[in-house]
This record gives sequence, structure tokens and C-alpha cells, in this order.
Amino acid sequence: MKKILFCCLAFVLLFSTLNAQNDNWHKKRISQTLFENYVSLPQDKNVKNGSYTVINSENKVLVLGKFKNNVKDSIWNFYNTAGDIIQSYNYTTHLLLYKVSDPSTIVKQKVVIDTALNDTDKIVGPQKIGGVNYGFYLIHSDKALPVEVKQQKNDILMEYVFTLSETGKLEDWHIVYTSTFFNDDRKQSISGLPKDAYEFIPAYVNGKPVRSVLIYQVMLYVNQARDKGTYNIVTQQNQ
Repeated sequence: MKKILFCCLAFVLLFSTLNAQNDNWHKKRISQTLFENYVSLPQDKNVKNGSYTVINSENKVLVLGKFKNNVKDSIWNFYNTAGDIIQSYNYTTHLLLYKVSDPSTIVKQKVVIDTALNDTDKIVGPQKIGGVNYGFYLIHSDKALPVEVKQQKNDILMEYVFTLSETGKLEDWHIVYTSTFFNDDRKQSISGLPKDAYEFIPAYVNGKPVRSVLIYQVMLYVNQARDKGTYNIVTQQNQ
């Protein structure tokens, strides 16, 4: 029996290897620190069809799923930088199957429900599919920080503020910077973002979907350079 199982396993591995060799793999940058790897149709490299992963600049897998004719299919798993699954989402049934908080992320989440609430209301906050850490790095760029932020000599609270509809559609977003000597609120365009950046699950109150605001909070720490008293803005992850 063991020999039969071994032979079957060997056949499966060989078949998978041969298929992998015939797959049309592509790698593409989707943000400053994230890259997607995907299989396409042989006749059209722009049609994703098969295995799909997203890795960060340290080659750590954050997303593992698959496409069918350019449509996300079946169950996708999302990981933190420690390699732990933090979310599982079924794109066929559009259900969040599993989620846990990510202790390794630098991003804190804050939620505002856009409706009158009572103490007895059952509230379920909005969710970023993939988790807030993934959501943040999909759109964040150190290079895009305003000059005024880079000139600060005090730590800065940066907040990405997303307005979501009852269906979880992104309607608006802006970035708020708060520090001792600098405060600013900058409206951002909702067009041109990576596709995954638009994927949210709406908030619910007593089982009914409602409008909400989801906020990513990240502290920017000012590191004083050793030469000439210049300053660099960094996140915890970059320290």
C-alpha cells in the first residue's frame, strides 16, 4: 500500500512539474513594494487563468489564489509577513470564511459607522479583503509623501480614510497627517488604484449593510541622520 501511495504521489508531483513548465508565468509590480505573479492564457498574457500570488519586496507571499478567465475563483488565502493565514475569502460565494488580527502589521484599524446607533445594536465593522496591512501597501509609497511631511522633525500620524457605501464600494478616500507642527488633509483620486485596493466588505448593523468609514492608521517615525542633522521619514517596518 505504501508503494502504491508513493507511486501515486510521484505521479502527481511529476504531472504538476510538467504543467508548471508549460504555464505562462508573468511577474508585474502592482505597488512600490508588492509584485504579482500569475499564469495567463497561452494566447493572451493579459488574461489571468490559473495560479496567482502576491509577494512583497522581501519575497514573502501575502496572497495565494487562482483566476479563471480573468475572474477570481474559489478560495483565496491572505498571509501576514510571518507566513500565517490572516484571511480566507471565497470569491465564488463572496463569503469571508476566516479572519484573525495580524499582530505583525504596523497598520491599526479604526471604524466609523455612518448611522445612528443604539447600545443594543449588533455592529460588524467593514473589512478590507486581504487585511489592512495588504490594503495599505497596495497604495502606499514612501516616495509620494508630501515634502512638508518629509521636512518634519516630529513623529507623524498618517491616516488613510476610506468612505465605503452600503455595498462596500469605495466612494472616496483622503490622507490625514497629524503632528506637533503640521496638520493636513489631502483628498486622493479613487481611480487608478490596484484592483485589490477596491475590495471591501461593508459594515453591518443588525444584519443590514450600512455606510461606513474605514481608517488605516500608521505612525511615521522621524529618524535623525548622523550627517548634517538631516531627517528621514520611516515606518516601523523600515526601521
